[in-house]
Amino acid sequence: MTVLQPLVAGAALFAIGIFATAYRRQPAALLRGILLMGAGAAVAAAGASRLASASFDPLSGQGFAVIVVFGSLALAALGVGVFARGTSR
Repeated sequence: MTVLQPLVAGAALFAIGIFATAYRRQPAALLRGILLMGAGAAVAAAGASRLASASFDPLSGQGFAVIVVFGSLALAALGVGVFARGTSR
């Protein structure tokens, strides 16, 4: 695996997230787009840190990816709670 593969995968996820955010104006689609952009950034950071041999701490990108995943999970839970409350009235 080269450095280019995770960066391309991360860029593709990020671009799909931007498209989902810009194309649809529904709140659920906006939330999905933001989560996809975060996932793309996490994949790119984890892939770059995994393959960076000159880095002082090679696990820093993977730590960042874990933080982004938990932040995305919290954002998704908050969004589901807001949407569920809005539809019950």
